[in-house]
Amino acid sequence: MKSSLLSGFILLIMTALAGCGTDAGSRFAARDTTVEYYRVFDIKTDAAREAVAGAATAGLNRNVKEASIATPAAEATELPGHFRMADPTSAAPGTAVDKSPSCEGAAWTAKAAPQIRGGDNMNMVACLFPYKNGYHLDMYAVFTKPEGGWLSWPRRVGGMMLGTPEKFTETTMLDIVRSIRANTKAQVSLVEAKPNLPGTPWLEGGDAPLAAAGQVSKP
Repeated sequence: MKSSLLSGFILLIMTALAGCGTDAGSRFAARDTTVEYYRVFDIKTDAAREAVAGAATAGLNRNVKEASIATPAAEATELPGHFRMADPTSAAPGTAVDKSPSCEGAAWTAKAAPQIRGGDNMNMVACLFPYKNGYHLDMYAVFTKPEGGWLSWPRRVGGMMLGTPEKFTETTMLDIVRSIRANTKAQVSLVEAKPNLPGTPWLEGGDAPLAAAGQVSKP
């Protein structure tokens, strides 16, 4: 009788440990996740194109110190332009696909690859497309980040204390819009956002210009 109870008790413990091992294995499985951000804003202002481009650069410079800025000649179109994502089938076999969008037709472009804690291979692209009623500002960012694994909890604590790549991306994009709004008195509205952008954060913190007159960075 005692032997039977002991065997049952041992079997129960082994079953519980096996279950814990399965949960732990799932919980601590490390993986890399790709994160993409996409934002489109409509901007209506009477300010000169140079002023709008300068304000966009000033907003970008608040968070990104190294970026490739260009102000190509571009004509205002009837409808707002839109960046085009790269076609995965266009890459030669065996070569990596460049997912960065094309800014053809934009009057201001910015490309950057900032090194951010918690995120790898980050790439950011912003395009300012002029049209008859104003501008469309298209912004895109993509990065990978590690998730799970034994460092999952330390990463979470570090993110709460030092920030996350998601927070950096959102702040950078919003600062560009806020700078344009503050420096050119533009009316700004959100056209599209993925992931969702709740509220109207681009209207916050923009009562005063982010750069004083004459100090807006020139692209």
